[in-house]
Amino acid sequence: MAQFPFQIRQLPGALQEFASEMENIVDQVLNSGCSTGASGEKTEVVDTPALDVYEDETGYDLFLDVPGASIENIKIELVQDKLHVSGVKGLNAMKEGATMHRCERPIGRFARMVRLPKQVDADRIEATLKHGVLQVRLPKVPKPSTRQIEIRSAE
Repeated sequence: MAQFPFQIRQLPGALQEFASEMENIVDQVLNSGCSTGASGEKTEVVDTPALDVYEDETGYDLFLDVPGASIENIKIELVQDKLHVSGVKGLNAMKEGATMHRCERPIGRFARMVRLPKQVDADRIEATLKHGVLQVRLPKVPKPSTRQIEIRSAE
């Protein structure tokens, strides 16, 4: 389960790399095994998409690698403070009578869950898919502005 804003960047170089790799391992363990499909049946998750997270003044951008997945085969759900991305990729059918000799590209179900920070405006989350990369924009809740309050006489 990835959570951000990441604290990893505060570590020294060698430890940062180690911490990042440990987070990836934990993500793979937590997201492997079985996942419940839309109709409640158990389906095996075969891949955890790589994730990049960027932050700017107005929000966060998540980039997930989902090559071979189409918009129709991707589902994004917000459950409390967790963003669940799941779907199926690589559904290209082989030609009739063809024999597969090697299969290195992950195909089948994928899933990734990301815990959202509190300052995300859940009602304005947007997602786009381009060239096998799913981008999810998580806008921040606007900060309250300061304004002067005029005081009037009650007389």
